[in-house]
Amino acid sequence: MNKKGFTLVELLAIVVILAVIMVVAAPNMTKQIKKSEEESQNILNQKIENASKLYAAKYYVNKLVSGQEITFTLNDLEQDGLINLKDKCDGKTNEEIIINNGNYDYSNIIAEDCYKN
Repeated sequence: MNKKGFTLVELLAIVVILAVIMVVAAPNMTKQIKKSEEESQNILNQKIENASKLYAAKYYVNKLVSGQEITFTLNDLEQDGLINLKDKCDGKTNEEIIINNGNYDYSNIIAEDCYKN
């Protein structure tokens, strides 16, 4: 008799091998995904900071030089063409960016919520 196919033991061996591969590969994949998300967030944050610097230099140069506090919103940056917001930004366009003594504070803004790459 010439039966074609796999025995139950052979199928079980394949399942065990695949399970071992998944146990080894899954943590590495999740680390890479998390690292990629962090890098993306850092790049987007850099875009926000660069746009803020340009906007402040364009409209608030006197306050910037004297070290006064400057406050503007994401909507201001978009209207000036410095950043592109996603269509659905969940009301985050009025989030404030504060510049005080050369320090840029936009910690209340999560870049991935609102910005196009």
